Amino acid sequence: MKKYEKEILVMKIMAVKGMTPRKFYILYEQFGELNKIWNFVRKNNQLEFKFKNDQNNEQNIHNTKNSFSDEHNIDIWVKSQIIRLKKMSAKIMLFDDLNYPPLLKELYSPPPILYYMGDKLTNLSQAISIVGSRRATKYGKSAACQLANQLSSLGITIVSGFARGIDTAAHIGAKDEIGGTIAIFGNGLDICYPKENKDLYKELIGKGSIVSEFPLGTPPERLNFPRRNRLISGISYGVVIVEAGERSGALITANFALDQGREVFAVPGAIFNENSIGVNRLIQDGAKLVTSVDDILEEFGLEIKNIKDYEERKRRKSKEEIRKETKKETGYKKSLNIDSLIKNLKNEEKKVYFILDDFPQHIDEIVKKCDFSIAKAGNILTLLELKDIINRHPGNRYSIKFK
Repeated sequence: MKKYEKEILVMKIMAVKGMTPRKFYILYEQFGELNKIWNFVRKNNQLEFKFKNDQNNEQNIHNTKNSFSDEHNIDIWVKSQIIRLKKMSAKIMLFDDLNYPPLLKELYSPPPILYYMGDKLTNLSQAISIVGSRRATKYGKSAACQLANQLSSLGITIVSGFARGIDTAAHIGAKDEIGGTIAIFGNGLDICYPKENKDLYKELIGKGSIVSEFPLGTPPERLNFPRRNRLISGISYGVVIVEAGERSGALITANFALDQGREVFAVPGAIFNENSIGVNRLIQDGAKLVTSVDDILEEFGLEIKNIKDYEERKRRKSKEEIRKETKKETGYKKSLNIDSLIKNLKNEEKKVYFILDDFPQHIDEIVKKCDFSIAKAGNILTLLELKDIINRHPGNRYSIKFK
């Protein structure tokens, strides 16, 4: 059977109301072939189309449902999905694909189908997830950004959920480094949620990947996010929690990680901050406390990709010796001072940074001086703020943090 025929069959099977990954695998174990599963579902179940929330297709289905069967409606929906996926340059990955993330395959009933854009998903060897509160503090965002940046600079892919706060900071910190970043969506790939991450959404398509088990048009509904969180932890060696309140969704990800046999790490937070209640409790319950990126690397002995002679040294030396040498070569320090941060800025970041001074400037002034678009300047200013070397003031004004 050709690849596109398999994709169509899986889409059709998963479009039937009541179908879940678990049911899909029960049927697959019984029948062994996708066309036999579809024939069984079609003949022995009352077909009902599942994805009613896709506004682009709902009208088409409404117009035909009085004169055609639900099977025909599913066919219409699948055709529409394929056309739209092609227009978006989005791709499909099935459960038996050679590129299907190996750790995800280990899950109980992994998604039979993944929709994705970008190349990182097919070039994934090692990943760490960083998640946390949507209502993150400056400290939390800075910690997430720096950990993500340091891990990604060592060739480790950072996975997160594209939410406001910690997730966004993690993606921003990792996206320009060698490891890159993957965003797992709780909605269809055609919906950018939250909307303010529109520029980041476009960047990740080019530099990383955005991934979802939900078809196009699926809105970001509350019930979707536990399924997203299960994938975030499932695709990774471990999960780092940075700020989480007592009922934070990040704690759901931590629970999934424990169930899946993944490592759970936690960045300690201020004891009087509500955002720290959940993450500090994780530490009390046995999560590994993280004060630097070393605390994560030590747990895994992960391979480092950006050292040219790493493979040769790996044959000759222990992982501990390699880790020590890697730290020297990458210039990594447990606490980076302001001079080293400025020195390591990219050229565009330096251009914006050296425009600033002690007196707060409005973003419009900064845009004129650096000759960037307001969106690009805004992204760079956000990254500099997360690196904790500039201050943001009310009214979109910025100043340097240190002279």
